[in-house]
Amino acid sequence: MNGTRNIPLHLRTLGERLRYRRRQMGWTQEQLAVQAGTNQAVIQKIENGKSLRPRKIDEIASVLEVNPAWLMFGDDKATPLTDEARELAEMWMALPDHDRARILGEVKLITGKRML
Repeated sequence: MNGTRNIPLHLRTLGERLRYRRRQMGWTQEQLAVQAGTNQAVIQKIENGKSLRPRKIDEIASVLEVNPAWLMFGDDKATPLTDEARELAEMWMALPDHDRARILGEVKLITGKRML
């Protein structure tokens, strides 16, 4: 699926993109899991935002017929994460929501980005 430019703008997370594409294919979580060689619980965790960097992302993207970079980041350009970025992302996912909001605000102040 190379026409990801037509994907609705509300697909901001890995889980939203995965659910969207799975439904386009007409599959249940279980059916996708079987196709990708994993289990339904893994698919559920990804869709619920509980898994940031799934080990089976390449297999999942392949059976969904999408670019893994689009599935992970919403971008067709493959930009591999550094080990440091991956470590930071894993720590980020372990933070409570209120800490994430506070830290995100501070990072946006430091980088000059506007708050949404």
